[in-house]
Formats: sequence, C-alpha cells, structure tokens
Amino acid sequence: MGLFYTETPSGERRRWTLKEFVQGRPIGHPSHVMFVHFPVALYIGALGLDIVSRIGHFPSAPLAATWLILGAFAGSLFAVPTGLVDWWGMKPGSRARKVANKHLLLQLTTAGIFVVNEVVRWSHRNDPRAHALWIVLGAIGVITLTLGQYFGGVLVYRIGFRVYGDRPAKPTNTQPAGEEVR
Repeated sequence: MGLFYTETPSGERRRWTLKEFVQGRPIGHPSHVMFVHFPVALYIGALGLDIVSRIGHFPSAPLAATWLILGAFAGSLFAVPTGLVDWWGMKPGSRARKVANKHLLLQLTTAGIFVVNEVVRWSHRNDPRAHALWIVLGAIGVITLTLGQYFGGVLVYRIGFRVYGDRPAKPTNTQPAGEEVR
C-alpha cells in the first residue's frame, strides 16, 4: 500500500481511485476532517481581530482579518470537495444524509456571510478600526459556522459515520478503551 497504489484482498496491486484518494484512504485518515480546521480557525480569528481592533489600538488588525477571511476561502477549496465526496457516498434519505444536509446548508450559509463581509470590507480594509457591520457579519458567520460544525460532529460521534469508509465506525460510547477505531 502506498500513496498511489493499494493492494486488493487477492494480493493484486491497483491504483487508488480518485474518490478513494480524495477521501484520504492512501493516508489512512479521512481528509475532510483534516481540512475543515483551517477555514474554521481563520473565520474565528478574523472575528477576533476585528473585535481586538475596536477595544485596543491595533491598526493592522482589520487588514489581517481581511486576509484571514481570504485564507479561509482558500482552505475551503480543500475542505469542500472532500466533504462533497463523502456526502455523495451517503445513502439518500438516511439519517446521515439528513444531518449532512444540515451541515452543508449551514456551512454554505457561513461562506455566503463571509463573502458579503469580505466584499463590504475590501475597500476599507486598511482602516485602523473594524466597522461595526464587519463585526456583526463576522459574529453571525461564526454562529452559523458553529452550528454547522455541530452537525458535522453529530455525523462522526453520534451516528458513527466513517467519513471515508463504507461502513460506520463503532459508536464512541461503546468503544473499548485503547482499541483503535477502524
């Protein structure tokens, strides 16, 4: 097994499919859950910098927040496709798909809010203090982001959806201590 090839149960060597590659099978770890942390952290960081610029003298904070939002968009270029591949693999009408739909809708809403935030702030990005509208949009965006992440957590921890696998993992509340989740 390697980055480009895997071994079948019969011992034959074959290339990973694009779907398997995007899901993270070559590295033995779901890729979506690795990539989502970047946009999440950057969106929250942008809101934090906007707030800091209002309560103290940090004139570069609004510009840094603007760039953090752009970084979150760039990180989403990796998180979104990996999540969509997982979503397409879910059985339509299943509990996992219903929860994933909520997760997806909230994350798209979050992205839309931050797109509006970025458009509104772009021509004033060098202002020494964040505008109140930027903070309001950022706060609403972080709230929808948090709700969306909650539903992502429900998929993994309550439903036991194995993000890159064909079968659910054992639910965490019945997992024996020290046993590796497969």
